Order: sequence, then structure tokens, then C-alpha cells
Amino acid sequence: MKHSGATQRGQAPRLDLLAESELGRTGFRLAFPDALEKRYWDDIGAERLHEIRTIVWWGVTGYFCLGILLNLTVIPDPDWRSVAIQLGGACTAVLLILHFGLRSKNAVTTRENGLLACGLICSTAAMLVITAKPAPATMRDFLLAIPPASFVLVFVRLRFAQTLGFFVVNLAVFALVLVSRPEIRPGDAVFLIGFMMTLLLPSLVGAHAYERASRRIYLHRLLDRLRSEALEVQNAALTDLSYTDALTGVANRRRLDEALAELAAAPGAAGALLLVDIDRFKAFNDRYGHLAGDACLCHVAKCLAANLRSDDLLARFGGEEFAVLLTQAAMDDATQTADRLRDAVQHLQFVVDGRPASVTISVGLAMREGAGTPEALIGSADIALYAAKHAGRNRVRVAAPGHDREQAMSA
Repeated sequence: MKHSGATQRGQAPRLDLLAESELGRTGFRLAFPDALEKRYWDDIGAERLHEIRTIVWWGVTGYFCLGILLNLTVIPDPDWRSVAIQLGGACTAVLLILHFGLRSKNAVTTRENGLLACGLICSTAAMLVITAKPAPATMRDFLLAIPPASFVLVFVRLRFAQTLGFFVVNLAVFALVLVSRPEIRPGDAVFLIGFMMTLLLPSLVGAHAYERASRRIYLHRLLDRLRSEALEVQNAALTDLSYTDALTGVANRRRLDEALAELAAAPGAAGALLLVDIDRFKAFNDRYGHLAGDACLCHVAKCLAANLRSDDLLARFGGEEFAVLLTQAAMDDATQTADRLRDAVQHLQFVVDGRPASVTISVGLAMREGAGTPEALIGSADIALYAAKHAGRNRVRVAAPGHDREQAMSA
């Protein structure tokens, strides 16, 4: 089944579906649907501009050298004044277009048409010089006017739309120049036009084939990139899930353990760990039921998260316990944070079975300084939490370095 890339109203089309649809499409059209065409030029625009500017620099150099070479080796007794006007004027015009038209701030169409203008200037200049020739024009004059056009189509990578315009304009100018020289017989004029068409037509067909192939190569690369990006997003989502507590949506113990290890390895002594326990949670469960207990955990987690900074880590430690890792906090900051959390939960109100309910928390605080390992930091915070419980709950207690549980209880 082919995809059109269409999505629900108001949503941007999916580029992967558009790319797959374009790869399955046959026909003459080269342009992609609008969204895909914009992505195409966004991706290749800078590279294409560099390519265009390189083409113009080398092209104008080659055009000038080819013109001099032809006049020295092929054309007998060249009119060097006309040669100077043709080559000098054309090269000057091309360099002006290069400076003003082929710049990154200009639109894509402007840049591509600027390249077309450079090619037309060089190719038609060789034809227009014939109109000003005082001596009778010959078949040789017109035959020598064709190579610049062929040179442009072979060596300048015009897009197909510009190649078609180049083809038509050159034929038209060539025909008009032939008409302007009555010494050229009609039969010879038809031959010259036919010869020019025969010489340029393969390049026109080749331009279409080349652009179609390059666009299809881009689509394959874009699909690979989009699939890789989608896979990275999925992997990131799976990683987030593996670090997230399914019930409360905060970080889980695994994420906390990694963060504690990172903190232990970091230089400096700043940082603190808070262990938070919901007071009398078993009694709450017995009174309201386990579903209400789950809801209570979610309310408390949301309340705690709302009162923390973006760089603080809130994790579910297990059961009704939460952990808060303050990676940059000093003692005063950590104590203020613990008091703020305790006060916020104390004033938290939620509804269970149509009845208002509330809980309190006890908080144990341990500073990173003096705790050499994550296990030691957790142990110190746990001792402080036990002391807060022993002191009557709804309290904050700070772990003293080197104190055990019995010393904390008697403090």
C-alpha cells in the first residue's frame, strides 16, 4: 500500500511517508511535495551553493581560456576587439552575478536562475558577436558559436528546469542571429539549427535523468536518517522508561543509584541527600485502601517535584519513601529545601472517596561531605530519617557525621 504522507488536519505531513511515496512514483515530474521539497533544499542548500560558486569560478575561467584558444588556433585573423568585448563583457557580467546573486541569503530559485544567467551570458555572447561582424558571416562562424553552449551543458550542473530554459533560449537566439544574416541560405540555416539541437538535446535528456537519480538517492538517504532518528527517539523513550517509576512518574531507584555514583565521582564536596518517608502510611492504607494509597503516593510525588529546582533529582526510593538528591547544595540550602518540602506536604490536601485527606512526611538529611561512598551517604540520611521519626514525625533531622542510629535517637 502506497502512502501519501497525509496526516490529520493541522498536523505536518510525515516526511518518511512522503519519501516512500515519491520513491514509488513514476513519471516526468521531478519536484517533491512542498514539505519534502523544503526539507530537500534545507539539507542540500549549503552544499549546492558551494557547488554553484565553484562551477562559476571554474566555468568563467574555462570560458575565457577556451575563447582565447579558439581565436588563436581555429579562427583566421580574429577581430581582437570583438573578442575582448565578447570575453571581457561576458566574464564581467558573470562575476557580478557571482557576487550579488549567488549568495546564501538569496532564495534557492534566485541562485539557480543566477547560474542559468551565467551560462546564457557566456553562450549567447558568442552568437551575438556574429550579428556585429562587418564581413559576411560563414558557416564556420556559426559552427564556432555552438561550443560555448555545449560547454555549459556538459560542465555546468544546471537543474533540469534551468537546462530546459537554457536549451530553448539558445535555440531561439541562434535562430534569430541566423535570420539577421541574409548571406546564410535557408537550407544552411535549417542545417545549423538541427545540428545545434542534435548537439544539445542529449544534455537536456541527461539533465533530467541526472536530477531524478540524485533526488532518489537523497530520498534513500533521508529515509535512512529519519529511521535512525526515530530509532534514537524510541531508544531514548525506552531509556526514560527504564529510569522512571511506573506509579508516580518520578525517577526510580536505578536512576538514583547512577546519580549518586556520578556525584561521588565528581570533584568538590557540595551536595546532599534527603530521604523522605510518608508518616503512618500503613495506617493510611488500612483506612482508605491500597488504591487510595497509590493515589496518595502520586499526590506527594507531585507536591515534592513542584517544590524542587530543575537540577534536583526526585526519585522513589521504595514503598512510601522518596529520595531527593541536591547535587550543588550547601548545608543551609539543603536544610531550607527539606523544610520547604515538609511544609508543602503538610499543607497538601487531596480527596479520597469524597473525603478530604492529608499526610505528613519525615525527612532525613545527609551532606555529601564526610560520606565517601553512595552507600555511606544513604546510610547517613537513613539514620537522620530514623531520628525524625523517633522525634515525633513531621520533622527534619540532619545527620551528624559518624553518628549511628542509637546516637541519632538520643540526640
